[in-house]
Amino acid sequence: MDMLARRLTIISLLMVAFAMTLAAAVGADTERRRQNTYIGSLTDCTVHTAQYCQAKL
Repeated sequence: MDMLARRLTIISLLMVAFAMTLAAAVGADTERRRQNTYIGSLTDCTVHTAQYCQAKL
């Protein structure tokens, strides 16, 4: 029983590390996409995206 608890603890810690790494990667990608979504794109500006359609020099 002691060995099973140890294995479960190790697996749980590995899953937590993986989840935190994945969350950080998704957060960084989301932030990058949010900054560059409409700059230089060929999409039409709508009411919802008008704030991003200004030319940034």
